Amino acid sequence: MVGIVWPQPANRRGDVATVTIMASRDLPDVQQAFRELIVPEGFRAELIDGEIILSPSGRRLHWRLISRITAQLAPLTEWECVTEQTIQHPRFTDLPEPDLAVLPYTDEPADDDAYHPADEVAFVVEVVSRSNPHNDEVRKTDVYARFGIPLYLIVDPFKGRCVLRLAPRGDDETMGPTYTEHRVFPFGEPIELPSPLNVTLDTSAFRTYGPPST
Repeated sequence: MVGIVWPQPANRRGDVATVTIMASRDLPDVQQAFRELIVPEGFRAELIDGEIILSPSGRRLHWRLISRITAQLAPLTEWECVTEQTIQHPRFTDLPEPDLAVLPYTDEPADDDAYHPADEVAFVVEVVSRSNPHNDEVRKTDVYARFGIPLYLIVDPFKGRCVLRLAPRGDDETMGPTYTEHRVFPFGEPIELPSPLNVTLDTSAFRTYGPPST
């Protein structure tokens, strides 16, 4: 039996709740706890480094940025774009849910009840959230590098820029997982996505959040 401890108010970061799994890091136990979790309406759940992170749904601009990227990739018929879907790697316990993931298109009935395979994902996108930017910029960078995903794009509507991370390096004896290259693109500049996608993203319609309302 895997116990889950729901956070007290002091354990919340902004409007993000973090649920700590009180169990060993054994793969079936941790992932079973994740599958049994009842997620509150308006939140999504991810398993990152042994914690179940509940995040609120994105704002309208968050959705529009992902929609603009997805529309540009849709003509690539050999690829499938999936939004806010859990991806699973056969070697790791993490179960992230990228804002957008791109992987080779398949339609096998045998896979209908499975998560999308993270070891086949070519490109992931996260839009930085107001509530937990550290999750998108640091923790997920480690996870996606560990998975070996070739391209990771971080879209930041607060700073008005995109950061493309490339050349993932997995865990080794002295250093953790990371991306060994990154490129910064201010909103409005085209983004050249190299292999395996080999496509240019138009960011001219990307915009930033206005000042917080009072």
